[in-house]
Amino acid sequence: MKFPRRPKLRRLAGPAGRAGWGLADQALSSLSNLAVGVVVARSSTVADFGVYALAFGGYTIALNISRAVATEPLAVRHSGPRSAAWERAVRASTATALLAGFVGLIVGLVIAAFPGVPSRGVLIAFAVTMPGLLLQDAWRWAFFVVGEGRRAFVNDLIWLLAMLAIFGGLYLTGSASAVTLTFGWGLGAVIAAMGGRFQAGVSPRRQLIREWLKTHRDLSPKYVGEMLAVSGTIQVYMLGITAAAGLAATAGIRGAQVLLGPVNVLNQGIRMISVPEAARALKHSYRRLWLVGLAISFGVGAGALAWGAVFLLLPSVVGRELLGPGVWTPAHSVLIPVILLQAFGASNAGAFAIMRALTAATRGLRTRLISSVILITCGIGGAALWGPRGAAWGLAGASFCTLLLWWNEATRAIAAHRRTVSEQ
Repeated sequence: MKFPRRPKLRRLAGPAGRAGWGLADQALSSLSNLAVGVVVARSSTVADFGVYALAFGGYTIALNISRAVATEPLAVRHSGPRSAAWERAVRASTATALLAGFVGLIVGLVIAAFPGVPSRGVLIAFAVTMPGLLLQDAWRWAFFVVGEGRRAFVNDLIWLLAMLAIFGGLYLTGSASAVTLTFGWGLGAVIAAMGGRFQAGVSPRRQLIREWLKTHRDLSPKYVGEMLAVSGTIQVYMLGITAAAGLAATAGIRGAQVLLGPVNVLNQGIRMISVPEAARALKHSYRRLWLVGLAISFGVGAGALAWGAVFLLLPSVVGRELLGPGVWTPAHSVLIPVILLQAFGASNAGAFAIMRALTAATRGLRTRLISSVILITCGIGGAALWGPRGAAWGLAGASFCTLLLWWNEATRAIAAHRRTVSEQ
């Protein structure tokens, strides 16, 4: 006997499938970033790893700017099935991301050229691979926007396999170092970026960059401001903590973040899943948008706490083997507050997606700027008063305050959008 299909189950199957591919893709991306952080930590002194942490922060700034001008507008305004409009938008957005990568390349080389810059080889490795890093990220967004998470998964798998092959060659030839390993990680992204062009069936078209920037000028400047606030905040409080408590404090916080790398990457990359899903939910109802936002935040926050609990329960020898004794010692002392920092920060994801779906760019920028002030003040203030542990606990407390702020603003954004629609 055949039973009729249940519409509710069919409605759930699509989002669940897309979320499944998204989680699988993020697992691969997390593994890539965790691997490079671990091998660089084991191949560096504490001071060199502190420089690597600052360089990685520079890459994060470039990545966030690229997302703000290239891929965030794509997710907000082109979520849905493949179409001719999507293909044109992808050609434009990937070209814009590639342009951002070349700008990052130039900026990185200029910084590395300054006299007295330590570990300039690491900076150069980041710089020369920046175009590929940003283009690879743009392909992933393009696939998630049309619900093709499987293609994004394959692309990240290409990156991981290429990176592991390069790492293997470096260790076999005895040429593994912080510089060569960082370059190998970036080169893997370049290879994956080239593969993304064939997966998508379209290629970047530079002639469309100006049109893309003009079309989305109501969103991109505010998104850039918001993303600069995110990445700039990290750089400012890391530099401030270094000045107040020493480079070992910076290395300790960054070392703990390396162990929690999957949480950090999930927090950064969840937008590829959450923004399109929130945009789809808004087309149905405000209630569904709210529930999607809550589900995203609860899932990511719980995952962050669970991953942190793993390292709290594991013997210390595991941490020493992963990071080396020089980095593990300061990292272990701040592990609990850094876990809370990551978990509270990740739990902003649902509120962020709600405001992106509502195109509440001004509200989002304002929220981000207020959050930045709170994080910088508490992080540097804690470092000045109580050293490395004070810095970490200050950041954790600030992250909890910003979590409350984000959800308050998301609630107000829904109410404002509802009023605007009813008045039209």
